[in-house]
Amino acid sequence: MSHNRYSWFKVFAALLAGSLALASCSVAGDEDRARVTVIEDGEPVIKPVGIRLNYASATARAAIARGLVTFDEQGRVVPALAARWIVTDDGLSYIFRLNEAKWDDGRQVTSERIATLLRERVTELQPSRLGKDLQVIDEIISMTGRVIEIRLNAPSPNFLQLMAQPEMGLFRSGHGAGPMSELDSNRAYTLGIFNQVASDENGEEGNEETQENEPSDDPRRVTLRSESAAKALARYTAGYTDLVLNGQFHHLPLVDEAGVSSNDMRLNPVAGLFGLKFLRMNGFWSLPDNREVLSMAIDRPALLTSFPKVTAWQSRQKIIPDALNATGINARPEWADMSMQDRQAFVREHVRRWEALEGPVLPLAIAIPDAAGADILFLRIQSDLRRVGLDARKVALGEDADVGLIDEIAPYDSAHWFLSRLTCAETPVCLNDADAKIAEANAATNLEIKARLYAEAEVLLVQHYNFVPLAVPVRWSISRPGQRGFAVNPRGWHPLNPLVGIPIS
Repeated sequence: MSHNRYSWFKVFAALLAGSLALASCSVAGDEDRARVTVIEDGEPVIKPVGIRLNYASATARAAIARGLVTFDEQGRVVPALAARWIVTDDGLSYIFRLNEAKWDDGRQVTSERIATLLRERVTELQPSRLGKDLQVIDEIISMTGRVIEIRLNAPSPNFLQLMAQPEMGLFRSGHGAGPMSELDSNRAYTLGIFNQVASDENGEEGNEETQENEPSDDPRRVTLRSESAAKALARYTAGYTDLVLNGQFHHLPLVDEAGVSSNDMRLNPVAGLFGLKFLRMNGFWSLPDNREVLSMAIDRPALLTSFPKVTAWQSRQKIIPDALNATGINARPEWADMSMQDRQAFVREHVRRWEALEGPVLPLAIAIPDAAGADILFLRIQSDLRRVGLDARKVALGEDADVGLIDEIAPYDSAHWFLSRLTCAETPVCLNDADAKIAEANAATNLEIKARLYAEAEVLLVQHYNFVPLAVPVRWSISRPGQRGFAVNPRGWHPLNPLVGIPIS
């Protein structure tokens, strides 16, 4: 497996534990303190501004910049700046009544200001992961009193889940509206509570230089770090973090190497896309029938059981989860009920006939992360292909490849999200007929018609095989049993303030 790559892990953990012992004191068992480490493969920064936030930055933003609604620790939509809301019968208007709230500099939150900030944020987020989803918003209006109306151009039953995304948390001149505030970001990102003090009687916006925060005597603090998987796990096993977030499939071998107890592993039941997306049409792989045999050849249950820490990993043969299916339309591939043995025999014969006419098939170039878990995934796929007369080779991310691995969780429950990731705007191997069907569904105002059109688009894409589904994504966390304010949830999202008993709204 990855013994040579990670045999140094225990030595590294011991060295790290020694350095941590000199630099910090354990606060284990103190309910007013929580220490959270987020795994990041990229640059380990925490910067809760901008439009492309890593997980750590999004977690920080959600704590210090509320939107109208947010997610709680169970992944449910709950009030934030909005106290309550109603949805019109046609599903085209969401009307929110705001809470009495203040920015963290003491100024009053007003509906006029929130409406302006929301319009600016929606525009700013157009190039982001939420850009296409936010196009459903037609107009944002400040009404009388503390009321905001958001009008849509088509019904969106999961619109509140979209509005609860951390990117929708609002800043005004660099100030959020809680529930927490940034206290320190030098060595680790520390969040707590400030006393809010305004210099004018009404707390309205005025001269920013006269607005001050006073340190609070509230002892509740969350320390947030962003580190590689190796450092995050070493910190946990050394006892210097309470919670590790954002673990993915390719980090799983490190969990074994670190000796983390299975009782401490927490698997979020997320939905999303996990599979191989075609990046170019090249030779044998340029035809849908040939891309289909790739999907047929992969033994998904055997692949997933190569990761023993995740016993509930579910395989996938179609794009949209069953829970979002339209009644009466089956998008599963025609071979779904064939045995693995029969599928392999079919693919071997298909490849033999092709090579007799066209010559040898070049190995499938797969772009995949440089990590032990990704190595396991690649070797399983390569082994399956070799059983049927095909082959694969691994290439680095960013290099020329036939397919690349998609590993994304769905931010909200919508067939549109799954299909939009496979359109011509997102991938060069696409199908114009499917794009047209998706656009028709987006514009539909009748929800039953919308669901049917999405299902028809899925059938077209499943048959086109520009994407080969393998499984649901894996998102895991590590915490000791009984961790306050933490729960696994279908969003894979874990707010910070419940960890120390600070209300979300």
